Amino acid sequence: MKRGIVSLVIIVGVGLLALAPCYNSDSPDCACFNDTATWNPSALWIQDIALDTVGTIESCVSDGGKPFYQMRLGLNSENSATTMALMLETLSAIWPALFDREAWCSETISYWHREAGIPYSTGYRRSSWHLDWQLTNTEAIRTFYRVEEILGSIFFFGGRGRWIDWTDLDYLDFKPGINAPAPGSYVLIRKYDEASATWDGHSHSMMINEMTIHKNGLGQVVQVEVSLLDGNAGSPGRVRDTGRIDDLIAYTPGGAEWLSGERKILGFGVDLDGHGAPIYDSSRLHYEKEEFAIPKPFKPFLTKDPLWERFYEPLIPKLADYAVMMKGGPRVTGPGAVIGGGGIPDGETSAWTFGPELSYTQLEGVEITIDLLQDHPLLIKGIVFDWEGPAPLGVIVRYAADGQDYQEVAAPGIGSFSRASTQLDAPLIPILFDERGATVRRVHLYFPPGSLPNQTKLRELRFIYDWGPGKDAELNPPAIEPGTADGPLSIQISASASGASEGAYSHVLHVSWEVSGGSPPHRITIVITGPDGVTSERMAEALAGTEHFELACPDGGTAQVRVEVEDGAGGSATGMGDVSLTPP
Repeated sequence: MKRGIVSLVIIVGVGLLALAPCYNSDSPDCACFNDTATWNPSALWIQDIALDTVGTIESCVSDGGKPFYQMRLGLNSENSATTMALMLETLSAIWPALFDREAWCSETISYWHREAGIPYSTGYRRSSWHLDWQLTNTEAIRTFYRVEEILGSIFFFGGRGRWIDWTDLDYLDFKPGINAPAPGSYVLIRKYDEASATWDGHSHSMMINEMTIHKNGLGQVVQVEVSLLDGNAGSPGRVRDTGRIDDLIAYTPGGAEWLSGERKILGFGVDLDGHGAPIYDSSRLHYEKEEFAIPKPFKPFLTKDPLWERFYEPLIPKLADYAVMMKGGPRVTGPGAVIGGGGIPDGETSAWTFGPELSYTQLEGVEITIDLLQDHPLLIKGIVFDWEGPAPLGVIVRYAADGQDYQEVAAPGIGSFSRASTQLDAPLIPILFDERGATVRRVHLYFPPGSLPNQTKLRELRFIYDWGPGKDAELNPPAIEPGTADGPLSIQISASASGASEGAYSHVLHVSWEVSGGSPPHRITIVITGPDGVTSERMAEALAGTEHFELACPDGGTAQVRVEVEDGAGGSATGMGDVSLTPP
């Protein structure tokens, strides 16, 4: 049975975009869009990349705004986000099946890994078994590290990950990156039922920023303290760097402490380099001496994890066997002038180039076949083209399971999207196989005569996998609830401005805050002073939130933001900042 998608041609001109409309309810030109933090982070260590994105926050719609375009879709500029918002409106029947709005903590971890180029140069994308940089839930990330650990045990294979379960923690033999987490390690927390020793969903992805190991006079580890980074944190969801855990073991099922949402630490993922050595910034690993401290007793025990045991655990040997069989990567056939050495475009080292000579050397069009050598153990929802330059029109995509007939889909044709004509980044083009996932061994691409522009490049081809029933938690308050742990009262704020869409106002000021520490109840006061000296004040009780202030400042200027919190013990903390208002 064939599954068809109507071929579309979208013409986008500079004049249209100059009107700066609000696309898809949450594009960068929408008045509600919050543009806090950088679009294109760059640094040596993954934590510094993550810190560049701290403050990135949902806006306009739930799980929407900048986190959706940057963390979920992997876009690194406002222009590319605007283009994709237009695409989303036009291709609304396709995109939700491949990239729906959802909890984005695991996507944030994936994005940081892609930007840092670890554990592979393209992040979690491995050329043999996993042809995508993104892992969409905690179960997928855990599976990745488990599979890579198996591959690392195979001589000359070189897996790039190590999974450390909470039961593996041992303060008597604590070796960061070897048998214990290290700075930069992935952290999985999940709801835990102590009475039945059962893990029960509400998972969340985090990453260790810095680690302090406390030792006594005998050199014994007595405490391991970490600071944390995470996405989709607080309400509305944002990228946060305020997480703290004062002792790792204490917050596992073997300890007495609890994280927010009745959760505990389930385990850790460690990134490895090509030689099997852990990747971490040693300057973020600290040691402190507590001369007379005594190690706490710790006895690991078996726990139950029904979803993992039913769906994901059986996948691990299948994926590992598949990866071994696919060590050389998929088999790609097509014109050498296009595919070069035959690899699949990965966004970094491999690309397909389509030049003007194809119009007379390939009179019947260009055909490329990707053979995964056997049915992939994961169902595949579709693929995504990432073009650098104009996208071809009328591409025909077919896929097939081993021994089965091809199923045909039509890729949307996208016209006039070159950087030269619109000054926008080239778009991602989605091709949906089946929203429930399809069994796939072969993918056949056909570019008909006349479909190709004079010169273009396919920089990345992503396979979008169905990572099963695992769901991450939508709401993630501070890892340790304010008022439940020692620590001073503190507040973090972020603020940005956008143009007002209509009416008598010129700007909308977006102010977000997050409170930690102190004793409940908390009372928050937000004060805004415009360039004209007019002051607006609002009260709030939520420990994290966002308020939007409409301002009439047609000449622009600087708005001052002040957010103060008072707690039940009489303590107070203040966050202040200035926001530049550009004249409309």
